[in-house]
Amino acid sequence: MNKATKGAIAAGAAAVLLLGGLGSYALWQDTETVTGGEINSGELNFAPVPGTANWTETSVTPNADLGTDPSTFPIVPGDVLEYSTQYTVNWAGDNLRASITADFTAIGGDPALADALDVVVSVNGGTALPNGSAVALPLTTSPQTISVEVEITFDDQTGGLIAQNESVDLNAFTLTLDQVRP
Repeated sequence: MNKATKGAIAAGAAAVLLLGGLGSYALWQDTETVTGGEINSGELNFAPVPGTANWTETSVTPNADLGTDPSTFPIVPGDVLEYSTQYTVNWAGDNLRASITADFTAIGGDPALADALDVVVSVNGGTALPNGSAVALPLTTSPQTISVEVEITFDDQTGGLIAQNESVDLNAFTLTLDQVRP
């Protein structure tokens, strides 16, 4: 055999080896479908119960009923306004816990009056906590009705001409229902 023939055979063998590497190298394999069924997510939401919202001035006896709009009541240092309402909470989930937070930080208006207002929130008559604090909400049955009370106290140490003839817009006051991990 001449050198050219031997070279051609070697080149052909190399090409076959290289092309063999481009193919797939299969091993035995099997796939089964898992019969686990479906998973479903729970829920957590709340909505106000119509006709239950009310404002009351509670620092005087008897308390003054302000109805649904406290704007007609000129608040003065030492006054305490209470907002009370009911919410329907819908929830589903075995490990579900929740809290409610009242947030007055976004209220608009005159800053001197806003700074002179102390806010606490309670749920179902429980412990009142300061603005921005989460109040634990025990979830019992769904749907359940809860009462939320928010107390706004005009600091009685506000003196001089501070916060006089001012207003704040309570329309930016929010309640937030949050899931809490156990």
